[in-house]
Amino acid sequence: MWRLTFIFLLISLFSQAQKKIADLPEELKEISGIQYINDTLIIAHNDGGNKAELFLMSPSGKIYRNVSVFNFRNNDWEDIAFDGKHIYIADIGNNLNTRKDLRILKIALSDILVQDTVFAAEMKISYTDQKDFPPNEKNLNFDSECLVFAEGNLWIFSKNRTDPSDGKCFVYSFKFENGETKKLSKNYTIQLGKRGWHFDSVTGGDYANGKFYLTTYTHLLTYELKNNVFSEKASYSYPEFNQKEALTVVKPNEILVANEDQKLLGKQKLYRITLKK
Repeated sequence: MWRLTFIFLLISLFSQAQKKIADLPEELKEISGIQYINDTLIIAHNDGGNKAELFLMSPSGKIYRNVSVFNFRNNDWEDIAFDGKHIYIADIGNNLNTRKDLRILKIALSDILVQDTVFAAEMKISYTDQKDFPPNEKNLNFDSECLVFAEGNLWIFSKNRTDPSDGKCFVYSFKFENGETKKLSKNYTIQLGKRGWHFDSVTGGDYANGKFYLTTYTHLLTYELKNNVFSEKASYSYPEFNQKEALTVVKPNEILVANEDQKLLGKQKLYRITLKK
């Protein structure tokens, strides 16, 4: 009996930690990136194959207006980061590990706030370890759905698709250089788990208060980088399984997470996760 009680208490705690804020509108059915700007503004975008546009919305999920990115397509936009003055869009989705046109886009927030159409600066990237397009199944680790701005650098966390899964997440740290083509060498490796990309691959992230906040479809993870080593500080299980593709930190203990529409797993939603300090 005590085991059932314990399990019930765990489920109850997880449910209290996560609260649905909104059913997101159809315009964001493939939401793959969200970024907290301030208490009245979040910027979001959709996954690849949709229009190259940004959605300005309230933290309650209400869209104020759309902003088009004039000079680039949405090949496979997967995440968004913010340095306080500029937003960065990660056009680095690479499910098949075949792309040779990966890029990071940079747009001034001041332009986004006042213009309906904006121009983006571009930095092209590639990975020094990728020799084949695609590589063999044991080396399918050149997809990514996570871009973070932290400590003056941009950080990419790879989405592992290796088969069989080796559970490794490659981490790249670099500075944006307008107009450059940069080859990235991995700086760190994190071991996330070997259950496959549906469970143990990073699909979004953010940084605050000295911690990296990463989401998978099943967990919210926090990491610290100390003495040149990533160490896991906490792991929180979501009470349901769905296609969570976007995360942003509002406060160190308050996170927003969004999932895409998926026929079997449910419609697009925005959640607030409240963590214990």
